[in-house]
Amino acid sequence: MTAKAALLQALISGPGYGLDLIERVKKHTSGRLVLGQGSVYPALRELEREGLLDSYEGEPIPERGGRPRRYYKLNAIGAKAAMEQKDVVMGLFLGVPGGGQ
Repeated sequence: MTAKAALLQALISGPGYGLDLIERVKKHTSGRLVLGQGSVYPALRELEREGLLDSYEGEPIPERGGRPRRYYKLNAIGAKAAMEQKDVVMGLFLGVPGGGQ
């Protein structure tokens, strides 16, 4: 499974920022897939360039020295792509064909 495919699935549940998405993927795969920051951020930027995601800056966060987080969300094209591959990817997430559904 690629980082891009895992991130698309993680974003089905709503917008998120890099570290949040890493945790979602880890949770959805029961720890079988752990993405590193070095692969997540380039994958998110690539998905955005491909027209599957939109991004925006959140409110400045004092714990981050006043810097905002960058949030990513599926757009209509990305949501369609994520849903088209959902059964295959969820099968990999859960370790059973068809995602265990």
